[in-house]
Amino acid sequence: MISASQNTGDANGVNAALAASTIEIGNRRLATRFFLAPLAGYTQLAFRLTLRRVGGLGLATTDLVLASMLWSERPKSMDLVQTCEEDRPLTVQIFGGETKDLVKAARWLKAHDYEAIDINMGCPMAKVNSSGGGARLMCNVDGAVDMVSRVIEASDLPVTVKMRLGWDSSMITAPELAASLENIGVAAVTVHGRTRSQGFHGAVNREAIRQTVQAVRSMPIVANGDVRTPEDALSMMKDTGCAAVAIGRGAMLDPWIFRRIQSLLHEEAIPFEPSRDEQIDFLVTHFSLMTEQHDDFACLMFRKFAAWYGARLGIPEDLEDRLRRFESFAEFDEIVEQIRRRHGERQCEIPTALIKVPNGPVEHW
Repeated sequence: MISASQNTGDANGVNAALAASTIEIGNRRLATRFFLAPLAGYTQLAFRLTLRRVGGLGLATTDLVLASMLWSERPKSMDLVQTCEEDRPLTVQIFGGETKDLVKAARWLKAHDYEAIDINMGCPMAKVNSSGGGARLMCNVDGAVDMVSRVIEASDLPVTVKMRLGWDSSMITAPELAASLENIGVAAVTVHGRTRSQGFHGAVNREAIRQTVQAVRSMPIVANGDVRTPEDALSMMKDTGCAAVAIGRGAMLDPWIFRRIQSLLHEEAIPFEPSRDEQIDFLVTHFSLMTEQHDDFACLMFRKFAAWYGARLGIPEDLEDRLRRFESFAEFDEIVEQIRRRHGERQCEIPTALIKVPNGPVEHW
């Protein structure tokens, strides 16, 4: 077996044969080791499909879904788990503080032919933690393990878990929790390299992710956090010894990151870069797919993506601002036509989304 820590001498010091190989999680063999991480409000069907069409994506996970709202089939939850044959392989992420709700949600997913379940133990949001879900579960390792074991018993679907390093720097529970989850049959664990108290601020602690990798025997550990370039993805594998990498915000900053990772791994003579037309077509495809599911409401839903896309897609700042406010299909088409004429005029290379971050302590989010 190839070890992730072996060094074949390439620029990132990661074994290229390993990084370019397939990976098995549960009963599924995944084509690449680079996954789309779940992001609340973003990783819905249209975004997933658009990324899949670009190429290089090994696995996608849905937006997090409240377990009680899923098994009771509330309309918003049904939107979050909407999928299609092209949207494979797919994992549905559920969260909640009540074991009975997670169990019911697992049974619902099995009955409706979904492929796998991911349990969220990483969300830092106060409204999620206050109900006992998200990162709050990491404060009680025994309780979290018991909860997950009951979900595993309720369904024969592969169960994975996404967590943070712990609640804060004084309570790093990821290594202990991951080892315990492996013992009960969890198929894989994704570790975001920050604590709950950090939110999305501060540096990702790769050494703590490595300690989590070392705490398990053979269960795949998927590393997550601040991967924005192909080089970041490979250095994450080198530094942590992880089996795979999950990319969230990095995929919104650069939707071609999965394709470009494959370009790097296969040492293509000319590293992949999307053309002008590919950049604009990505924007149009994403919006078009969103309208298929949400009709006119897509105009409102799509606005938040503009702040992530603008810099990478070469959209002039004034047109990005219009994309954050547009109200109709006709207005979108008119903006796109202007983008085609003025593509590349943009002066600022810093994505607007990285400038406008939440203010105040994480408890107030």
